[in-house]
Amino acid sequence: MSAPQTTTEPLSAMLRRVSNRGHRGGDEGSAEPRYATAYLRGGLNREGIAAQAAQHFLMYEALEAATSTQLEQYGQDFAFAMPELRRLPALRADLAHWIGPEWETVTRTRYATPGITSYVERLTEVAASSLPHFVAHHYTRYLADLSGGLMIVKMFRDSYSIEGDDGVRFYVFDEIPDPRAFKDTYRALLDEFPFSEADRNSIAEEVQLAYDLNNAAGADLEARFEEYQA
Repeated sequence: MSAPQTTTEPLSAMLRRVSNRGHRGGDEGSAEPRYATAYLRGGLNREGIAAQAAQHFLMYEALEAATSTQLEQYGQDFAFAMPELRRLPALRADLAHWIGPEWETVTRTRYATPGITSYVERLTEVAASSLPHFVAHHYTRYLADLSGGLMIVKMFRDSYSIEGDDGVRFYVFDEIPDPRAFKDTYRALLDEFPFSEADRNSIAEEVQLAYDLNNAAGADLEARFEEYQA
């Protein structure tokens, strides 16, 4: 008789299922958030556009600080370092474009809403000290923004009559010429990395939490829609 085959689900497939649930956000059948719709259709003022960039800056600041800490621990060969994904320089440029030279003060005050603050606090709490938790947030943020970036930047440029990259650098991954191939390589890394079963479960649970935190931050933007509407 042949030996029984193991049927452990690849980690990438497990996380894709969790992500699909996370993307749906709140109750099914609920109205599409006005802020998210207006963001892509040219319906926000400069303050409203900056609000999204500010949230991204705060969460990526915490995540990329954790990346640096993980690099110190695991060395320059750390598989998840991936400098081509780093977003902070692009976000600094975008915020300076939409807000002006005082962008950092405004971001840390006006735009530091309860939802994004909770997200940043969780990132700061776990991503630097735990590899599974770091990978969960790394996967959730970067793959989602890489996947949506090309679509979003085209719609955004068209809706706001933007030429060039000023104001939209966050969505431009210059060092990743083939996003599909990059994502395939990333998922293969997830599947081949020697995570224990406990690690895999921790990653999946943290991805779900990351989506919950992201949805709460998005609710903060929705709550200020009247202020941000063009």
